[in-house]
Amino acid sequence: MIGKIRQAWAEVLFSLLAAGGLAAAFFSWHSHHPPQQTADTVCAALSALLFLAVLIRLLPGWIKEIRNPAQDKQKTEDNPQYAHLKALGLFFLCLLLQTALASGVRLITRYDTDFWATFRIYVGLDANSYLSIAKEGYAHLSSAGERLHLVFFPGYPLLTGLFMMVIPNQVLCGFLAAWLPFLASGPVLYDLLRLDYGHKETMRILILFCLAPASVFYAWPMSESLFVLCAAGCLYLARTRRWFAAGIVGMLAAFTRSLGGLLLVPLAFEWWRQFRTENRELRAVKQSVRDACCMLLVPMGLVLYLYINFIYTGNPFMFIQYQNSNWYQHLSWFFITASTQADYAAGALLNGEQSFWGLWLPNLAVGFSSLLLMLASGKKLRPGYSAWFPFYFAVSYGASWLLSGPRYMAVFFPLAIAAETLPIKRKWILYVIALPVTAAYTVMFALRMSVW
Repeated sequence: MIGKIRQAWAEVLFSLLAAGGLAAAFFSWHSHHPPQQTADTVCAALSALLFLAVLIRLLPGWIKEIRNPAQDKQKTEDNPQYAHLKALGLFFLCLLLQTALASGVRLITRYDTDFWATFRIYVGLDANSYLSIAKEGYAHLSSAGERLHLVFFPGYPLLTGLFMMVIPNQVLCGFLAAWLPFLASGPVLYDLLRLDYGHKETMRILILFCLAPASVFYAWPMSESLFVLCAAGCLYLARTRRWFAAGIVGMLAAFTRSLGGLLLVPLAFEWWRQFRTENRELRAVKQSVRDACCMLLVPMGLVLYLYINFIYTGNPFMFIQYQNSNWYQHLSWFFITASTQADYAAGALLNGEQSFWGLWLPNLAVGFSSLLLMLASGKKLRPGYSAWFPFYFAVSYGASWLLSGPRYMAVFFPLAIAAETLPIKRKWILYVIALPVTAAYTVMFALRMSVW
């Protein structure tokens, strides 16, 4: 009884702190920089309220996990025959369909005249910078445009450069560095999910993951595929108590994307559960301390990237200046992003600009649908996954000039878990909803309708 009372008080206290902090930030922004349109304020307020509702709804599970972690259930069901091959085949099919659809649209609309020319679609995307870094590194920073390459993390270009050591075709190496990690992430994600779910549930989650609106980016020379592989591999290794390897793979994730550093959140929850549910003998305690130290390898990926900045510019945070000067990017509040995007969406719609459909509407839709999805199903996720979400969302959607919200959220696989655990008996309804949305986004990507 006393434990329940303490937990109730803790829930009330932290809920009030979250509500007070978020309200203070919102009203401070609104008083100093009031939006011109009422709709922009409404959009920002709705974003803040949904985020707060997610926090309040998930908070009891986090507190319970900290106070009295649950014991992980032992998996009693063996993997079906060829389970890994099925996961691999599913991810390969995803790549084939995305590539075929994008290339087919380019040919039908006569953007390109032959099939191989359609692969130039990556021109104008971040892929140009990644391939340039893979070929010449960061040392070639003579002009202003090339200097901006420093804002791109080195993990994916490094992998591309390794392929270029044996294959002379730069573009082919870029595709290999995207396709192979994505294919490998299929079996890795399968094994991670099977620690908590049955085979059928796991396969449904993988299908929903492949049907994320921005899954088209897995098929092009970008860093998303490698990040998914590193994030899933890091968590699987931690769940199976191989913490040193988990720290190394997590470091690679942080070396690939800045969001990789946020893996510390689910890792901390997993470490705490293992520590509290195992025996307290001195040997076990010492091992837990060593495991905790292994987690500190993850932010070393960010430290290495900062060191690269320091080597070439003398300022470890120079990438922030480049982001701000060229893309008007700096870390802000996610609800400010919602207000800004609502304003630009309204302007684009009134002016008949295609950016409304390819840029502003998808960014808003994915942001709000992610919050609604976690509000509906977040309690059914592992506490580490659900605690990961608010950090990941706040940083992803906290970019002051957000252009790639759907791409950032596509790699966050707990959203696919949340979708599968929705209280819907006929799961095929989720596919019916997701498939046309994903296809439409891929078509807009192929037509270069401001899809970034």
